[in-house]
Amino acid sequence: MAGRVRAVAPAAVCAAAVLAATFVHLPRAAAGERGGADPCRALDLGTSRYEPGKARHVVFAVAPAYGTTEVAITECARKGLRWRKVLATSGYAGRNGFAAPGTKREGDGKSPTGAYTLTEAFGERDPGTALPYRTLRESGDCWGSTIGDARYNRYYRGTCLPADENLSRLMRDGPYKQAVVIDHNRAPVVPGAGSAIFMHVTTGRPTAGCVSLPRPELETVMRTLRPHDRIIMGPREALFRTRTA
Repeated sequence: MAGRVRAVAPAAVCAAAVLAATFVHLPRAAAGERGGADPCRALDLGTSRYEPGKARHVVFAVAPAYGTTEVAITECARKGLRWRKVLATSGYAGRNGFAAPGTKREGDGKSPTGAYTLTEAFGERDPGTALPYRTLRESGDCWGSTIGDARYNRYYRGTCLPADENLSRLMRDGPYKQAVVIDHNRAPVVPGAGSAIFMHVTTGRPTAGCVSLPRPELETVMRTLRPHDRIIMGPREALFRTRTA
């Protein structure tokens, strides 16, 4: 979910009050190294609480603790039987940090904790991803965030409801120049359990539930992603059994 241009119901805001930012400020903590831990090594050691499944690439978005909005983003690639770091950067999660596993709710300003497939992507032009990609139009591309509407947490084309994500507008404004859909609450869709959770271009501020990072790094990640790849996101204590060096 990215921030809207005009005030709406909180359910439809993913990066509240960030579109007015005139510059991008990224967290100072070294990406992927916060706390001295390497998420890729955690996959090798089996100390990640979430399994990679069929993924060949796993993106970690790790916060130091619940309530923290800055995240270390690390992309790990499977090389034979081992996992290797191929990208590291810094970014942001929800303005209220992360929700505990299974507790994400619409409009709470939190990012969901867990492991989710990265199912599709969208934006102003395909950067060369192998994921299904939707090129957004100048108007009429929407994502449902209205609880009770049949299009909740789904893409649709038409006139966006007031509480829904206007993808076209947010593409023009910046956050959705590029975005990847995080498969949270999509199979099945549970009304009110959170919608429009994306990995998108940062505006230099916390989001209202998404994960954001700089566009160059996001597009680099997008070019590596394939079906079944996933993101593992949340506070360190929820993602790893022990600290790894």
